[in-house]
Amino acid sequence: MHPQYRKIQRAVLRPILSATICALAAISFSSSASIIGSSYGNAVHIDLSIKSGIDNSAMATATVNLAHTSGSAPEDYSQTRTLVGAAASTAVSVPSAIDVTQFESGLSTAILEGQSQSSLTSFIPTNFDTFGRGTINNLNLDVFSDLLGISSFLTLSAEVLSTISKVDGNVGFNNDVSLSAQGSSNIANAEVNLLGHRVTLSALENQSLFANLNIADFGLGIFVNEATISCSDTSCTESRNAVRISFNDFSLNALYSALSPLGGTLPLGTTFNLPNNPVVNGEIILASSFATTAAPAAVNAPATFALMIFAMGLVSARRFGIKKPRFL
Repeated sequence: MHPQYRKIQRAVLRPILSATICALAAISFSSSASIIGSSYGNAVHIDLSIKSGIDNSAMATATVNLAHTSGSAPEDYSQTRTLVGAAASTAVSVPSAIDVTQFESGLSTAILEGQSQSSLTSFIPTNFDTFGRGTINNLNLDVFSDLLGISSFLTLSAEVLSTISKVDGNVGFNNDVSLSAQGSSNIANAEVNLLGHRVTLSALENQSLFANLNIADFGLGIFVNEATISCSDTSCTESRNAVRISFNDFSLNALYSALSPLGGTLPLGTTFNLPNNPVVNGEIILASSFATTAAPAAVNAPATFALMIFAMGLVSARRFGIKKPRFL
């Protein structure tokens, strides 16, 4: 071959081979980019609005998030937030939908904590996990006490409310990825009191309280240890709530009249007849967590690395004048 042609060939092939090496290296050294995950942990989430059942005018709102953490992979992360006698980070109108002093320093011994974490790194480890955790210790919450000016309409107390949502991942011998949900809940010495009707909470999953009182007919739902798990060959998601209270056009007056026609469950001498017939919408969620991970059926990083080594060999052969082998 003419020397001039060889120079042209080298000038063309070298950039192509160099670009190939860079591309293969980028794929090889960011192999965890094909596995993604996210999680959050939240101690207290409250999002409520109250309107008048008479003229539909707004009466009060409450938005509360305490000890919230979140993160996303493929890079590893670890976040923890702890509040002792938590100072509520709130947006509340007056009169408020809940008594936020239940969480404020000096008036509460509650310890709130949220945590989110993932062990995924730039290279996919053999074992990895993504998880979120929400925890409340020493809870005493009197819902609507500030709005109503009375106590004991709906109260919650607990020594411990805690949930962990966790997705474990394993890379097998053939680079196949398996995912599984491994979360758990801890509910200790917990009680809900609704107009004098008391229920001690247990760790049994997906409980719906006071079904015998037909509270759903009034737009009220009280759920304990909710757990939702959805896993497939390529993804896995888990979410948990220790306690969730939902309100859907819930009338406090209507429920009180139905459960206590003689007015015998509130403190003696209390007259329950709220003006404007307050109607509540929204939810209160205590000790919630979430974790999800998505991955391909197999991780191809080892094969990509072999291709990169082969490409580097080709460049070395040309650079140092090594003759190409003949194939018979």
